[in-house]
Amino acid sequence: MKKIIVVFTLLSLLSCSKEEKKSSADFDMFVFSFATDAKTFSIKFTPGDTVYMKTSPVDYSYSLLSEKKRDSAYAIIKEIKFAEYETIYTNENIVDGTSFKFYKTKNDTVNWVYVYENKTPKELYKIADKLIQLQTGQKWVPVKGKQDFGNLDYIELSNPLNTIN
Repeated sequence: MKKIIVVFTLLSLLSCSKEEKKSSADFDMFVFSFATDAKTFSIKFTPGDTVYMKTSPVDYSYSLLSEKKRDSAYAIIKEIKFAEYETIYTNENIVDGTSFKFYKTKNDTVNWVYVYENKTPKELYKIADKLIQLQTGQKWVPVKGKQDFGNLDYIELSNPLNTIN
């Protein structure tokens, strides 16, 4: 009888000690914003499989990432070493062009980099391209209600189109 109790106790302890798969996200929220004359959007990543997109001040959508895409997103975001970059890369002489912003929060810490010039470290452009490619092909579902996208300073989202009935 003692053997049965010992075996049962060991099995109970072993089953309780299984580690749950933890998210490898090193952020509470990460927002990638991108703007050109033709296209403007912000994508919010959370520690999970849901991503949100904002295409105007009032238009929000969401999409679910596959595990592979989620892990890829986490790896891409980890490539951004905020401490190695300036916060703002701008050129007053540029009138139109591409701009983008990385915005990351973790606990009470906020890091961000805004780019609107061509003398920016090339790796920031590569990371931006990877994030754009990552969202390509995602199915976006409209969401009612406002989502927090952090500080979108410097990124001007277009106004929604008014439809006439």
